[in-house]
Amino acid sequence: MKAARQLFAEKGFAQTGREEIAQRAGVTRGALYHHFASKSEVAAAVVEELEDELVDLVAAAALKGHGVREQLHLGCRAYMDACADPTMARILADAPAVLGLAACRALDAASCAPLLMQVFAQAEAEGVVVPGEPEITASLLLGMLNGAAALIGAAPDDRTLRDRVCGSVDDFLSRLFG
Repeated sequence: MKAARQLFAEKGFAQTGREEIAQRAGVTRGALYHHFASKSEVAAAVVEELEDELVDLVAAAALKGHGVREQLHLGCRAYMDACADPTMARILADAPAVLGLAACRALDAASCAPLLMQVFAQAEAEGVVVPGEPEITASLLLGMLNGAAALIGAAPDDRTLRDRVCGSVDDFLSRLFG
């Protein structure tokens, strides 16, 4: 996994061969195939691992906030900042083409949506009205954050762009959640 992640980040999925993954990992091609039937399966495992790391990172950042509004802003900012990491940006940018958009959305639904549903429940408990149906609002918010991540990831060294994107997301969240 570590070798595949490094190579996908350095070269992209299409330019990385299975033999190269096995060689960097210090295993035979047969050993690689024992765990993964295809390079796409390796990519799916790498993206799942990244998703898990992102959820942990976002949750840890959000816990530093006081109240649901601040937690939501901090969590979203942590996500966007993580996506500015060129390693993460390249893998996440390749993911829809490699895994398919439906699979990427399913990963978001499984890993990120439950986190947002917890935030929405806390918002309601704090008297903050969550607009629309929570499941749909979570899906729409994830779409916006993924779009923000794509903008940032396309130019990870452009701090001005990152600040503009983060500012727009912050403004959107403030208006959405009062």
